[in-house]
Amino acid sequence: MYCRETDLQPADAELLMIGYGNSLRTDDGVGPAVVQRLSDLLPSQYSGFVEMMTCLQLTPELAAHIASFRRVVFIDASVAIPAGRIAINRMECEESGAQLGHYFTPGILLILAASVFGASPQAWTAAVGCQSTDIGDQLTPKVIAAVERLARHLFRCVTGLIDTGVFSPEMFEGSNVAVGSE
Repeated sequence: MYCRETDLQPADAELLMIGYGNSLRTDDGVGPAVVQRLSDLLPSQYSGFVEMMTCLQLTPELAAHIASFRRVVFIDASVAIPAGRIAINRMECEESGAQLGHYFTPGILLILAASVFGASPQAWTAAVGCQSTDIGDQLTPKVIAAVERLARHLFRCVTGLIDTGVFSPEMFEGSNVAVGSE
């Protein structure tokens, strides 16, 4: 629980990228892999503008941190899309039908950020279709290629935000990147 006033101060960065997943379950570790690759691509002068973090899974404690940003991108693996395919979707905070439990989704974290902290950052999900979630610490070849494509796509989005003041993953749509709305 956050008790001190300073715990709720805005972050220095404008954009939060959260890569989540289990890097010991092959392609499930794609979220942290994308964040690592994006971190390698971004020059150090961008560090005050974008914050990147990785985690095994989404937890309710992240809502306070999310609330201090204007924009957030959740990066994860998906079994719902073909292996190696990328889907980027804009998210809206919708309270209808959301139930808190032991599994937290990006949508539930946005609801918590809005209801507890009064913040509604713009949000997107970036999913990479996974081929395997077997035990192992290596991504499959299709997913490795997708990590590079998505990291470069997000890099262009970050530089676009810095150059134009607009962040829209759709504005740099690549041939292997599907964009849409959830």
